[in-house]
Amino acid sequence: MENLLNNDPSTVYECQPIIDYMNHAMDDVEGFIFQNYSEAGGRTFFTNANAMRIDAGVSLVYELYGNGELTDGQFYYCLCSVLEAADRVSNTTGLYSSFLKKFTAASLKPIEFRGFDLKEPVASNEVYLADANELLQRVSGDVLYLDPPYTSMQYSNAYHVLNTIAQNEHPTIHGISGRPEGRNVSAWASRPKVEGEFRRLVETANFEYLVMSYSNESIMPVELIADVMSCFGTYERKEMQYKKFKSRKEAANEIYVTEYLHVLHKN
Repeated sequence: MENLLNNDPSTVYECQPIIDYMNHAMDDVEGFIFQNYSEAGGRTFFTNANAMRIDAGVSLVYELYGNGELTDGQFYYCLCSVLEAADRVSNTTGLYSSFLKKFTAASLKPIEFRGFDLKEPVASNEVYLADANELLQRVSGDVLYLDPPYTSMQYSNAYHVLNTIAQNEHPTIHGISGRPEGRNVSAWASRPKVEGEFRRLVETANFEYLVMSYSNESIMPVELIADVMSCFGTYERKEMQYKKFKSRKEAANEIYVTEYLHVLHKN
């Protein structure tokens, strides 16, 4: 994937009229989000009013793009504005695997679509969207930094509503939280599968150094990681206490985990 925004500051000015229109002149739409993820839909991720604005915003952005009225960069800029606005008024603890029964003060605020700055790039880069183990058959380098899923929580569950908005999809959904069928499931978040994925990655990665961030609450024990990495070179481990991610509900509590930095210098 190329950098579709290209950090072009002109995109900010070109898209501001669209964002102004979404805030002040756009008609509400009783679309998929309203029908399934609002109070009217029986899942209080959003208020009815905000859900209709989200439906209207994402529909407008996709319509303009489909009509050729937006460049790729403008499309992703406006879509990002819709996603950030939706997340600010979501009635969740920070993840979308569940919703709160009572609306929070933040979720009751009228949604506001905002622009954001694009700074000039400081370096060139490439971005890939692929399975990590498959991608490593095609790329190589000096240092490979890994930050895989730590727990059995599937990210496709944790952020499914935002994914649905971003892709403007109308999937078949089920369950209390309205999760889509056929969602992506990562082997890195599966206890029976993660060891095999990890071994294959370490063995095949064509990099001199492998550095992986993991914690003491992760599904692979630290001893297993050390054993696997040690088979392929010189292994060492650093550790530190780190503040745990806290949901909005837990914000007043100070909770720490042990973060490990596993380092392998491959033979």
